[in-house]
This record gives sequence, C-alpha cells and structure tokens, in this order.
Amino acid sequence: MFFNDYIVFIYITLFVIVYNLVKFFVKTRFIKNTIIILASLLVLLTVIREHTLIILSILSLLVFLVGRYLQNKKSRTLLGGILAFIIILFCIRNYPFLQDIISESYLSFINEPVLSVQKLGISYILFRYVHWLVESYRKTIHQSDFFTFLSYIFFFPNFLAGPIDRYNNFHYWMGNTKFSYLKPLFFAGISRIFIGGIKTLVIVPFVIDYALDYTVLLPDYSPVIALFLSLLAYSAYIYFDFSGYSDIAIGTAYLIGIRTPENFNNPYFSENLSVFWKRWHMTFSNFLFAYVFKPSLSLLNRLFPRFPRMTITVTGYLFTFFICGLWHGDTINFVYWGLWHGIGLSIGKLWKAYIKLPDRVLRNNIYKICSIFLTFLFVTMGWMFFHYSQEQIIEIFNTLLF
Repeated sequence: MFFNDYIVFIYITLFVIVYNLVKFFVKTRFIKNTIIILASLLVLLTVIREHTLIILSILSLLVFLVGRYLQNKKSRTLLGGILAFIIILFCIRNYPFLQDIISESYLSFINEPVLSVQKLGISYILFRYVHWLVESYRKTIHQSDFFTFLSYIFFFPNFLAGPIDRYNNFHYWMGNTKFSYLKPLFFAGISRIFIGGIKTLVIVPFVIDYALDYTVLLPDYSPVIALFLSLLAYSAYIYFDFSGYSDIAIGTAYLIGIRTPENFNNPYFSENLSVFWKRWHMTFSNFLFAYVFKPSLSLLNRLFPRFPRMTITVTGYLFTFFICGLWHGDTINFVYWGLWHGIGLSIGKLWKAYIKLPDRVLRNNIYKICSIFLTFLFVTMGWMFFHYSQEQIIEIFNTLLF
C-alpha cells in the first residue's frame, strides 16, 4: 500500500493544500480536474512506471469515446466487444499461462506493452471501465466530460484498492461548491486518516508476523492450534490493513470535498455470509452483484427457463465467486477461496429456504451470537485458501493429518 510511504504523505499534504486554495478562488471544474489529474500522476509515478500510465491513458480515452457513443446510441455488439477487449487485456496481464501463449504466438508484438502494465494499475481501473460502459449503455450517465472521467479513473486515493466509486457520484462531488458540505467533510477526513493510520501503522505490525506464517507459533502450540491462531491473526491483519487503507483513501477524498462510498461496516459481526459480503469490501461486493451475479441469473433464466429458481441462484453464486477468486489472484488457491464462499452462500440460501425456524428463535440473542460466531469461523477458515498456495495447503493438511 503506497500510503505507508512518508514521501507520498508529503505529496498528498501539498496536494490537499494547493487544491483547496485553488478551489476557494476558482470554481471551474476544468481547473479542479487538471489539479487532480496532475496530483494523481505525481503520486502514482511513485509506485508505477511511466509507460503504464501512458497505456492506461490511451485505453481510458478509447473507453470514454465508446461510452459517449453508447450514451447516444445503443449497441450491444459494441458494448460486448469493448468489454471483452478490456477483460482480455486484464486476463493477459494477470495470468502467466496466457502470457506464455502470447509470447509464443503471432500476437507477440503486443506482448511487451500489454504485459508491462502493472497489475496494480489495471485491476481496479477495470471496474471503473466496466461501470462506465455498462451505465452508459443503460443511459444512466447523463453528464460526462473527458477530464472528469480521467480524474475518476486515476483518482489516486482509490487507485490501488478502492473504494470503487460510481461515476455519477464522483461527478456530483466534483461540481459541488457548497461550503456547508465541504467543512464537515474536511474534518471528517482528518479523523478517518487518523483511524486508518492507527490500523495500518500500529495494529497491523502487531499481528502480521503471526498472520503470514503459522510456523512461528509451532514452538509453543500444536500444529492445529498454531494454524487456528494464525488464521485468527490473519483475519485481524487483512481487515485492519484493508479497512485502514480504505479509511485513508476515503479521508483523503474527503479533504478535497469528494465523498466516496464506504467500504467496510463491521463485517466480522455479520449473522450470515450474505450479510458479511454486504459489509466486507462493500463497493466490490456491489460491483459483483450488479455486473456479475444479476446478469448471470438473467442469462441462466433465459437459457434454462424450466430450471428451479434455487438451482439458478446456487449456480449464480458459484459462478460469481469463481470470478471473484480469479480476479484476486492467478493461482488455483484463489479459486478455492472463491468457491469456498460460493458454496457457503449457497448453503446459507438453502438453509433460509428450507429450514423454517420460529421467529422467537431467530430473535433470540443466543442464536444471533452463535450465527455471528459460525460466520466468523467460516470466513476465518477460508483465509487459508486466500493466503497459502495450493502446495502450502497440501503441506499443511499433511502436517495436520500425519
């Protein structure tokens, strides 16, 4: 996370000061966009190479122009083609076996520029591209200009790991000039950055060693207990690190008067896995629901109209979280992690549909506490697939069993 670099904090502080001074005297959206774009480029060049930004800028221009066309004239073929194109680029960049195929094929001329786009540059931008294109096709985006779009794509607080803002929200806050909104946002931003700093700079270092390698606990505990304690530490590590980053990103946006969406809402206190995914990385979950889960259900219902609705829903869960796993990493363990959650959500859906508990039981505090505990335990066990490679997982199971 580049927010851990003190020089970046200096850049951000200078940017916030300059931006707010200019905004106080100049109300033009073009000037504000220019400052944001220049600041974003300056900050991002501390973590990615120049040609990455050049390639993404060219791709952004292409996506913007296609979106503008779709806003005026619907074309499902064009939408499908451009979505397929950017998804293929993402897959080529993220999956080594595709890189090997390209390097050995007649497509080798695109190998160097495409593969040199760093993963952290395109992964979250992909979501913004998809959102812009789909919502342009749906005619929900009515106000758009290239510089606001470019600010939206490269907005540095959200560049690496979200939150994934929506274009209409970003456009609205870019044009907002009401001081009554800006003042409370500014002070809220300071507190959010402070909270995020406590999480990432104080709490994370305390648990990270135990979270990343369970073997450090083996001298004092049995393998089973060591692994379980390590997974508990990993649950704390990934939550505080990720939510801390989100706090800093949201707070930084607040400081310049842009209210970005929340990303976490006490996810480990969820009563079931469905609620967990509505509270964990919420902007990403909303993206999956809107652009993967719902379209897949619609497609399956059209293709298999006689299939039971529950079968369609379970298939949708499995497909969505298969995609979720693939997006998170290029190794098979991420697929296991995605399917772990897809299966868990399917079981939860079946439980809710076929196990009818009395209302007095559902409202009982003991039942709620047990539900929260089981959900947390399920999520915690799943982090093993997220963190360890397939070879390490096999080694762990061999250690535990033998």
